[in-house]
Amino acid sequence: MSKASKLRPCPATGRGITSAECGEQRESQLKCPAGCEHNPFNPAHYDRVLEIETRLDAKCFERFTAQFATQPALHKAEAKATRDGLHAITAFYNWNILMARDREQLTFAQRWEQTGWRDLKNDERVLMRHKMRMHIALLEVHRVLDGSRVEMVDLLAPDPQPLIFQDRRMAAMATRFQCFLAWIYPLPHYWRSSGTATTVESMGDLATPDVVREIVRHLGGPVTEPELRPWLAEHFHPFNESLNAVARARRQLMFSGMDAKFGKVVYELRAPFAECREQLELPENVVPSDLSEAERNEGFAEAREWLDSPDASATPTMPGGESILGRVLLGQSFWRLETFGSAKLARLREQFERQLGERVRFNGERLDDMASQMAAKEPPVNQSLVPPSLLANPEQFQFSTSRIPTPPPGTAPGEIESQMFLAMNRAFMDEPIPALNQQTPRQAARDPALRPKLIALMKQRVQSHDEHNLRTGRTDDINWMLRELDLKEILFDAPPWRPPTAPPAPVEDEFDDPLANPLDADFPAPVEVDYSRPPAPPLPKTPLSFDESARRLEQAFQIFENFNAADIDLQASGATIMDDIDLLTEELLDDGDFRFAMIFVVQVWFALVPRGCLAPEIDYDELEAAFQSNLKKINLASAAPSPKKLQAFLQSGPQPELMLVLLGGVLEASTKGPADARPSQEGHPVILALLKTVVEQLHQALQAD
Repeated sequence: MSKASKLRPCPATGRGITSAECGEQRESQLKCPAGCEHNPFNPAHYDRVLEIETRLDAKCFERFTAQFATQPALHKAEAKATRDGLHAITAFYNWNILMARDREQLTFAQRWEQTGWRDLKNDERVLMRHKMRMHIALLEVHRVLDGSRVEMVDLLAPDPQPLIFQDRRMAAMATRFQCFLAWIYPLPHYWRSSGTATTVESMGDLATPDVVREIVRHLGGPVTEPELRPWLAEHFHPFNESLNAVARARRQLMFSGMDAKFGKVVYELRAPFAECREQLELPENVVPSDLSEAERNEGFAEAREWLDSPDASATPTMPGGESILGRVLLGQSFWRLETFGSAKLARLREQFERQLGERVRFNGERLDDMASQMAAKEPPVNQSLVPPSLLANPEQFQFSTSRIPTPPPGTAPGEIESQMFLAMNRAFMDEPIPALNQQTPRQAARDPALRPKLIALMKQRVQSHDEHNLRTGRTDDINWMLRELDLKEILFDAPPWRPPTAPPAPVEDEFDDPLANPLDADFPAPVEVDYSRPPAPPLPKTPLSFDESARRLEQAFQIFENFNAADIDLQASGATIMDDIDLLTEELLDDGDFRFAMIFVVQVWFALVPRGCLAPEIDYDELEAAFQSNLKKINLASAAPSPKKLQAFLQSGPQPELMLVLLGGVLEASTKGPADARPSQEGHPVILALLKTVVEQLHQALQAD
């Protein structure tokens, strides 16, 4: 083979170069185009950047923490940040490695650079130079382009320009006009965020940039560039604490202004049941209603709904719907009125007693102030962290119930909900809105003074709409509203379809009601196995590569909103892996170590078994035997003087690269994660043996015949 044939075409030089030249010069001495197949910073090679970043972070972390031995104050600050949580520890490392300057005005990264970065490869040096440009930004999402790219703008910039970010997790969860304060840095062909971010919402009449500046001003920081960004970087954790305090204070104000009293009034019948029922049904605004099973168990035989008059109802209902003032539950000797809100209960009582007269006698009333009960559960607010200017115009909620027209037979529940939202949005366009000075959105769109308020209002509506689509897996359109209002400045394509996030887990009713059946309670129903799911596809005959393993594991973290959602999908798939492992490690792992292990077990599961598939069958006896064998071997390997034996053992199975990525993830979480979430020293070998066993058993179960 000739020497010339070993050259690879280089679009940056216009000639062929060796792979060694490419590896040592790309994106440092050579300005590589985005589409070059050998450029790891090519947007299509995002997984390679993650691999480079993993190696770089490990080297950087090792070098930085080596200072702890000679700088106890720095070590103490790191320990405090770890106790304060993920935002604090992210801010600690980003600030102290990339931004904090010593007496010679050099950062840790710059001092490392002065050594020539001899322990870094070219790609790692390129990434480090770009990370040194990290700064705080207030990002607003404009478009979700695909499964890994999101277009955003930095609202702190004097002239915000579109920035393309590469981030699968962000692309899986982002909604239009969502805003968050984040650490960002540019790469040659896209932007990246680093570590954690904190959501910032508009408050009252203040847009999100104004909210940020009000908090910074209250904490004694500068509110103008160029001082604002470095101050936020250095004080990210105090800023986040203040932001949380403001949110809690506003929530308390919301609770105090909320009429969330659930009222029940019991009446004793003094006339025959039939006579009372006949008198009750005389008004046209009293209509039949269905009883719940719990209400039947309490002894009620029938139910009626008392419709509210349009003039008296303070809360609008959807088009075609009728607002309900309250319900009447009919028993043979006692009737009960129910409604939300003390004012509505008073009106319901007045109309009911006027209609029934002497036929009924008041027996007792109960008002459960749910707003007060919710407020009592809120953590106390450190008022010193709350700028008074951010307490104006807290959110207000009104509770209402409506009757809606019966949909045509065969209409799917999701379609009914979609039609309801569409009807409500159409009605909204022509309703006077208090925030728009009682003008309708159509009128405000033509008024230059009201147009900014309308834009802020519509941003919130679009974001809420996108969140609903993401929860339900729908793709309902809301851009028609922006077109009709001629709001071209905020008209962006809707996000592409993404797997729906799971609904929140059911919460047990915490309100004790002596007027209700004490045995009646709602408990979450078990999730049934969905046998209509397709079987999981077989794994490739050859082991997964490092890049493919990293991609699958990262994607497995992104497809679920939280751990409970993953658990629900596991149950629906027929998987028993969580119960099996609980039994397997009952005497080996404490609760904290078990929780740590299960996060990685679930990640492995969905990296190999796609969401929505039936679970492959795993025999418990085989799982137990393999685990006991791996546990013995890993204990022997851990006792060896060299860590190479442990790594060799972990990579001895059918998926060596997957285990290597997992090992890196476990070690990183064990050292960088919050202190109270790190596994014990005794739990480490058990967790690694468990992960190796699960990988081996899944690999065996997913082999093609």
